[in-house]
Amino acid sequence: MTETTAIRDQGGTAAAGRGLPDEATERLVAGGWVLPTAVPGLLCHTAKFETALARLQAALTAADPAASPGPVWYPPVAPRADIDRAQYAESFPHLLGSVHALEAGVELDGLDVPDDSARRPADVVLAPAVCYGVYPVLADSVVDEPVFFDVAGTCYRHEASSELGRYRSFRMREFVTVCGAEAALLWRDSWITRCEQFFGELGLTVSVEPASDPFFGPGGRFMKTSQIQQNLKFEFVAPVRAGDPGTAIASANCHKEHLGERFAIRFADDGVAHSSCMAFGLERTMLALIHAHGDTLADWPDALVP
Repeated sequence: MTETTAIRDQGGTAAAGRGLPDEATERLVAGGWVLPTAVPGLLCHTAKFETALARLQAALTAADPAASPGPVWYPPVAPRADIDRAQYAESFPHLLGSVHALEAGVELDGLDVPDDSARRPADVVLAPAVCYGVYPVLADSVVDEPVFFDVAGTCYRHEASSELGRYRSFRMREFVTVCGAEAALLWRDSWITRCEQFFGELGLTVSVEPASDPFFGPGGRFMKTSQIQQNLKFEFVAPVRAGDPGTAIASANCHKEHLGERFAIRFADDGVAHSSCMAFGLERTMLALIHAHGDTLADWPDALVP
């Protein structure tokens, strides 16, 4: 397989593989939404894009039955110890982005720049998902009643694909609950119903499809079939560009007791706490909206009009 063929197999063109915009990205540039960068998976977003995204964020806040005032924004890096405790690297070793830096006290020899061998892993990594910041807050404690979180942040996953929507750096909005086993599943299911209505109000045609992620630590990659059979993860799929058969723009997830165990969280008298999250890929949802409604914000659904 040639290099050019390999790049195309990732979902884009040879030009996109070199960091140049493909046809779908060029359409977004022409519409005033984004600007390309020199590498695949990274786009700059214009004021027009951010204006529409702010409206989407307001609609998400209004959809939360817990009456959230808006999300708590988490930083783009997370403590390495928290991500290790969640066993993320065991499940997704190829996606985790590490931060390396010179150790304190290293003296530079004049203006010489030290090579990479002088840099050491920092005590933070690039945040792979927003909800990993929630569980350390409750770690090593007993939760007496269900708790709810509304969080957002910039995330990173090391994917060098040229496929539009397969961002390396992207923003997520997540609603999370930590509670008992039955309540976690019911909460997740209520969000599935709520999201079908929500996306309908946004004028998006979505399909809800069972999916799997190895949430469950080192052996998780062998449990995908079991996860689908247990109905633990569902994705909301919609086209984000011409010819797209469907891209996951959001997901509803039940983690069972995995993160409760990892962070030693107990729920009342029911043993280890369970958790669920409803996650929205903000840029992907925006791409689906642009694809569905075009470049003129005045033509977008009333739910996204301030």
